Amino acid sequence: MPSQVRAVLSGEGWTPQPPAGSGAVRERWESLAALVNLAQDFAAARPRATLADLVAELDERASSQHAPTVQGVTLASLHSAKGLEWDAVFLVGVAEGMMPIAYARTDEQIEEERRLLYVGVTRARERLHVSWSLARSPGGRPNRRPSRFLDGLRPGSAARTGRAAPAGSGGVERGFGTSGASAGRTGSVAPVQRRMQRTPARCRVCGRTLTDAGEMKLMRCDDCPSDMDEGLYERLREWRQEQARRSGQPAFCVFTDRTLMAIAEAAPDDERELARIPGVGMRKLRRHGADVLAICAGQEPAGEEIGD
Repeated sequence: MPSQVRAVLSGEGWTPQPPAGSGAVRERWESLAALVNLAQDFAAARPRATLADLVAELDERASSQHAPTVQGVTLASLHSAKGLEWDAVFLVGVAEGMMPIAYARTDEQIEEERRLLYVGVTRARERLHVSWSLARSPGGRPNRRPSRFLDGLRPGSAARTGRAAPAGSGGVERGFGTSGASAGRTGSVAPVQRRMQRTPARCRVCGRTLTDAGEMKLMRCDDCPSDMDEGLYERLREWRQEQARRSGQPAFCVFTDRTLMAIAEAAPDDERELARIPGVGMRKLRRHGADVLAICAGQEPAGEEIGD
């Protein structure tokens, strides 16, 4: 059974030896390696176990996910915190460029970031502490600004509807019981309402509200009819494979399959339309935008990468 798992995960980027360096490629490899190790441990404990048994074990672990009950601190991303709650929650780094992320450019992408912050805010049962730093590192230039999502919540700030963020720094603390002011630049404010105004993502075909990340990237339900240009999709896949070969990275590091499908369905005519597609951030737009638009227009890509 472990050999079967290794064979499957090899197609997803796992190799016996870890990749050099760090970053997203190394993090993905470590996640896949954890599954390989789990399969080995599972087989050692249950020698007759099959691949189906392992999948059932993983499903059971996922369905019973819960916050640790030990006396300790849980570090979690906003995505992994969904469905969990704690008495006290500290949201750090709530600054422009991080929340919303710098790659979020369209109104839809900004609203998705707002929904993520809503997830974090509502994880706290009794106390919520929101903070951001003045600078990226100690002694650095203090040019960071608090997230625009905190407008109207910070002491002395007013609610705004524009995309610009106010200047300032510090933190916001929400308390549901008796709470004093925090030290330094952190202030106490009235309890924050748990319900934030948000616009749900909806399928562009049937109008149903989308909750799955993959469906949100395609902007339609998986079972709704696709108007994807199959020929365009195949040309994009061939181009992606060549880019991956040149850079020495897995193909998904160029664009994921979902993003390629979204591009093939949208067939963008210019950078503005291409940038609206989830999964196409500023970095990939600069590096691959010209090639992708050329392919969508039925032309040959230049094949040159633009550095960061």
